[in-house]
Amino acid sequence: MRRLPYAEASFDLVVSSLTVHTIFGADARAQAIAEAYRVLRPGGRLLIADLARTPREYAAVLTRLDAQDIHVRGLGWRAWWGSPWVPTRLLTARKPATP
Repeated sequence: MRRLPYAEASFDLVVSSLTVHTIFGADARAQAIAEAYRVLRPGGRLLIADLARTPREYAAVLTRLDAQDIHVRGLGWRAWWGSPWVPTRLLTARKPATP
């Protein structure tokens, strides 16, 4: 995930579900988020569902990359991992369209 084998601007949509949090270390997770963003086409969307507070960590990375429309929201009780102490959150963001 930290070195995706795709050219820059290859996809209109990148989706990750319960994966990025398994990467050890904040810097390595930030690299994975940056790679997902790199392969997005201008105007493309990024959706990342992940556990606990990690989507807020990803939002900080995307803010530094100038992503737009960054939002983090809970997915509700149906996406809890056993209890309300381990919720799943969804991050959405968009790569700016080129003028």
